[in-house]
Amino acid sequence: MPNRASILKQQFLQSIALPWEELLPESKVQELLANENVTYYSSVYTPIVTLWAMVSQVLDPDKSLSQAVKRMIVWLSAAGVKPPSSDTGAYSKARQRLPERLVQQLVPVVAEALEKQVPTEQQWCGRRVRVLDGTTVLMSDTPANQAEYPQHTNQKTGCGFPIAKIVVLFSLLTGAVVSAGIASLTTSEIVMSRLLYGNLLPDDVILADRAYGNYLDLVLVKQQGADAVFRKNHLRKTDFRRGKKFGIGDHQVVWDKPQQCPKHMSNEEFEALPSNFIVREV
Repeated sequence: MPNRASILKQQFLQSIALPWEELLPESKVQELLANENVTYYSSVYTPIVTLWAMVSQVLDPDKSLSQAVKRMIVWLSAAGVKPPSSDTGAYSKARQRLPERLVQQLVPVVAEALEKQVPTEQQWCGRRVRVLDGTTVLMSDTPANQAEYPQHTNQKTGCGFPIAKIVVLFSLLTGAVVSAGIASLTTSEIVMSRLLYGNLLPDDVILADRAYGNYLDLVLVKQQGADAVFRKNHLRKTDFRRGKKFGIGDHQVVWDKPQQCPKHMSNEEFEALPSNFIVREV
């Protein structure tokens, strides 16, 4: 008789019509776990079962720990195998044992697997489009979270929750996250985003809001061989009578390099940037 972990893996493969083995292959997870020197002793909540359970939990309308455990109990009971306790403690601890680096490394793997399933003709002009955006999330009020992601300074101690800033680069075609960064609320979203530009490939197109409509971000994206479509910053004035005209409200102009070096860049990095950059404004 197959063990409980094998039964659960089979049930996940048949659930919610998701190609689990194509998106989160067990062989890839095991390879990454071996690289992280992670070992598991649970006969039920193995790494792959725990990971698949987390994904199905997020996709489930209920999204609760208890519902995720209940689902596994039903599957095991139907197979005539002794199910685990309905207590969510074991599953919760299994989730905590999953290394954060494992999840980080699996994110681009899943994104790539999803995009491979989409025909090239569905891409924009045959090019991949990435979207960049940021937001904030509240976290559990634990000492560790408060130390890493302090609550808002306007809140009194003990009256607020840790808050983190997240910046995500995702595929416009599939909606899958390609890369992400997380930091404390006081960290600049722009600085976090610039760390994600390294995930762009030549001929990629990146979309973002007006916070990114500046010389520096356009140049950094171009250095990756990609193109950017950003809303223009409201502080930058546009005169369509100037530059190379392509039509009404459409021209090409030259943006000059700013004189001041950003705090997050070294003087050497800043000096290496071109003195100006050609931009098309519409």
